[in-house]
Amino acid sequence: EAGASYISGTSRTLERAHQQFYEAFSLAGFDLARSADRLVWICFPQQSKFDEYALRVEGTDLSWLDGYYSTLTNRVAVVEPSPISLQRDRTDAPSKSGSLVNLIANTQSHEEVLPMSAVDSQMDVARLTHELAHQLAFNSGLQKRGVMYPFWVSEGLATNFEFEWLAGPGFANCSTARHDCLVKTHAAGDLVPLKQFIVQTKVPASAARSRRYYAQAWAFFQYLLTERGESLRNYLLRLSNLPPGQRTAKVLLREFTDSFGSLDEVESSWNAFLDHQAQQTQASADSAPSTIQK
Repeated sequence: EAGASYISGTSRTLERAHQQFYEAFSLAGFDLARSADRLVWICFPQQSKFDEYALRVEGTDLSWLDGYYSTLTNRVAVVEPSPISLQRDRTDAPSKSGSLVNLIANTQSHEEVLPMSAVDSQMDVARLTHELAHQLAFNSGLQKRGVMYPFWVSEGLATNFEFEWLAGPGFANCSTARHDCLVKTHAAGDLVPLKQFIVQTKVPASAARSRRYYAQAWAFFQYLLTERGESLRNYLLRLSNLPPGQRTAKVLLREFTDSFGSLDEVESSWNAFLDHQAQQTQASADSAPSTIQK
């Protein structure tokens, strides 16, 4: 069994994060439902036990992950972090072309996760709150199990809930790792074109490209939440009323433009948001005290 102290600490973190999730989305104008059932988490003391469980329940090899939420079981499974687990290279996921698992919203089995350290409490909180966000989204009315969602919806939502610490409601305390990756990707001109990005339901197997996709999803969800909140609420409500099943990219695009308006208009506003992010980063760098001794 997982260590009692880790279970106790994790339970407290999840209870606080559960409350903060509802407070954060309430401040953003969402009216979320409360699950009548207890939400289940399974914590494994060893990676091997986690791997066996995932293979048996999900029917696929998830050995490069250390935690995931499953829409099939409505459970979160995680591994208690340890120094040994840090030596595992999860960035080199085995290639399984076309393989889909019931993780969040039809993502590929190559889903990238941030490596977590048992001694780094900030990173472990980020991991836990990310998976909790997936579970709460599918149990609060934000998302509906069985419905196909674009990658940016599920992962954009969850990455915006990767708190480095639980200091208060809102999204101000989220991990800076996604922000830093976004700024670098934007500066290099490597962001995915918006028309392609908004209809994607899978991420590439490449770890480097996968990180960039996650950073872009983080930023795009934040952009819509802050700049087009009412449209985002209506869009998610529309999707939650859809029947289960796959939809084509053409349908996904039409659903998006019906809710947010013309793609040209959204792209112009999105680019302005990205430029503002870059300017803020540069301003912070310029105002930082110099470490050079004169």
